[in-house]
Amino acid sequence: MSCAGGSPVRPRVVIVGGGVAALETMLALRDTLDAVVSIDIVTPSDRFQYRPLSVAEPFGLAEPRSFDLAAIASEQGVQLHRRVIQAIHPDRKQVCVRDGPSLSYDAALIAAGAQTREWLPGAIHFAGPEDVARIRALVAELDAGEVGSVVFTAPGALSWTLPLYELALLTAAHISEQGLRDVRLTVLTPEAQPLEAFGPAAGAHIRELFVNRGITLRTRQQAHSHAQGRLTLLFDQYIEADRVVALPEIHGEPIAGLPHDDDGFIPVDDHCAVLGVPAVYAAGDITSYPIKQGGLACQQADAAAEAIAVAFGATLKPRPFEPILRGQLLTGLIPTYMTADVSASKSASRHDREPVVAVNPLWWPPSKIVGRYLAPYLAEHALLLGGEPTQPQEHPTSPEQAPQAQRARDDDASGMALAFAERDAEHGDYVSALEWLHMVEQLSGPLAPELEDKRAAWRQQLE
Repeated sequence: MSCAGGSPVRPRVVIVGGGVAALETMLALRDTLDAVVSIDIVTPSDRFQYRPLSVAEPFGLAEPRSFDLAAIASEQGVQLHRRVIQAIHPDRKQVCVRDGPSLSYDAALIAAGAQTREWLPGAIHFAGPEDVARIRALVAELDAGEVGSVVFTAPGALSWTLPLYELALLTAAHISEQGLRDVRLTVLTPEAQPLEAFGPAAGAHIRELFVNRGITLRTRQQAHSHAQGRLTLLFDQYIEADRVVALPEIHGEPIAGLPHDDDGFIPVDDHCAVLGVPAVYAAGDITSYPIKQGGLACQQADAAAEAIAVAFGATLKPRPFEPILRGQLLTGLIPTYMTADVSASKSASRHDREPVVAVNPLWWPPSKIVGRYLAPYLAEHALLLGGEPTQPQEHPTSPEQAPQAQRARDDDASGMALAFAERDAEHGDYVSALEWLHMVEQLSGPLAPELEDKRAAWRQQLE
């Protein structure tokens, strides 16, 4: 591109949102397009919150972690606009915002997230950091001996139920640590099996943990209302419950100018392009993909970023969104790591991607949100290592330096993943070894011939 005077004009990408998918897209574009692209971020928020650890905060096992979005934008050479989106005008290629001028774009990425709402009358709803005080108050009631039974439940349409099991397990660990007796804990889930998305092994693991912690599990159950110590289920059944903790329902917030389904979510194709709207992409909870999870949001963001990069002339083959679910389960003791291939169709080259449940990390860094760019970025900035909220660095990385810094981080992570792969293969755990080798490929590109030979040999061991 060039202006009338002949000087180059950088393509402009407008990213709507300030959460996981938005930041992953920003970092991916900086890596794939270097300083070629101009990036604007539109979000009403001033901080990025690391939400998955909020389940542990009421029990004193984690502290709030947030990051200054202005610091991130400054470091990455990005323009931050503290505004609320009102509409997309695809014909004019403009993002319309409240109380501010419209932003023109060559490509737009919508990562505005989803909204939560309470659905179970009488329950304590937990959506994240904003509800930590509610669970903390429940913990205080348990400690005072005022509560004898707690039920944890989720709405029928929710596909990401991992926080439900974490809250129950962390409550059980706290009860045990405090020496509290005669407190009954129950998990009531609409799933046929606990953590159904991760497969049978994860379900068996949860059941074993529940038996050891004295937690009752009831599957294929849907709650209706809670009042006067009684939780009413559908079809007029009920169970006794002094308190009920519920995960909220999730719905999208329609954006004028973009298509959406009945729940407000945006439909996208395999490369996360919005259906029927040129040059507009979407990633994360705002999309119609049913599982709303940070790691999958990062994978969608990576797919969208590669598609955008190709549209701007990058010489790479854009990879479609083929979701691999990765989850770290907080248990109150050693966390559990789980992976599962949840793509609609598994190609022959992915036959080694069977569900895995392990107590050793299955990815690096071993964070709750697994993003190719975002996870190492946050780890480097000590967000997950107990540091204070990050401020701008004294010598921030320029957009020109960012790709080199990212490649150095990828090389370090790749070397560690390869070491884990070799170790697991030596112990006969070829499924885990192949998982680590896949990570090496994701971080460093096509495997060297000797590593391809190892992958083939390890796959033969599984046949």
